[in-house]
Amino acid sequence: MPQPTIITDQSTGYAADSDANATTRTYSDVVIPANANTVIIWVTGDTTEDFESFSNITYGDSAAVRTHLVDVSSAAPRMMMASVFDVSSAGALTNDVTVTFATTASVATRLGIVCTTGFLESFFSSQDRSAQEGQSIAFSPNYENNLFVLCNAADDFSGGFSYTTGTQIFQSSAGGTAVGVAAASQATNLSDGSKKIAYTAPTEEVTDLGVLLSEQRNPFEQANGMLRNVVR
Repeated sequence: MPQPTIITDQSTGYAADSDANATTRTYSDVVIPANANTVIIWVTGDTTEDFESFSNITYGDSAAVRTHLVDVSSAAPRMMMASVFDVSSAGALTNDVTVTFATTASVATRLGIVCTTGFLESFFSSQDRSAQEGQSIAFSPNYENNLFVLCNAADDFSGGFSYTTGTQIFQSSAGGTAVGVAAASQATNLSDGSKKIAYTAPTEEVTDLGVLLSEQRNPFEQANGMLRNVVR
């Protein structure tokens, strides 16, 4: 069984319609292609003393079924929230994403989206206040049939942000000194079946969400069933 694929044409960054002082941000006409099974949407924003955190991410069509809402980082070093949607029965969609803040804020924001033919297997998060050499390694016994994707949020891309291991999916910011989002997928499996993505950053706050995507909806279902039989 092959590894899932990233649908690169619709995996990209979006700017808010407006970053004016408000409790919400709207990102218009976010495209989900018909062949996607899973969509990862995440948002980052500038940090100010009166800004608390994100509280929700929604997609404007109920055919996109949210399975997880992940508060990756509530505030500093770099706040980031992510939503994972099952869109396997949705078909092609184009609708708005709405992000809600815990308080009114005028901070700059950026939204990222990764569309894939795979299904969510697992995820993890991490953050670094002064990232320079970031590296994430993931392993699952399902390594022949899964793909590792790293979703990043950065304080700014001034001085360069680049993936040194893995394949960049996209990078998006409002400018070199503005908050931005980026994503990469693994290039190959390592000899032991583990998967690595690494990046260099300009000594800035970076937050990471690592996701394993499986070609199967539940790759461990059969193994779990066998285990239950043994226990009985």
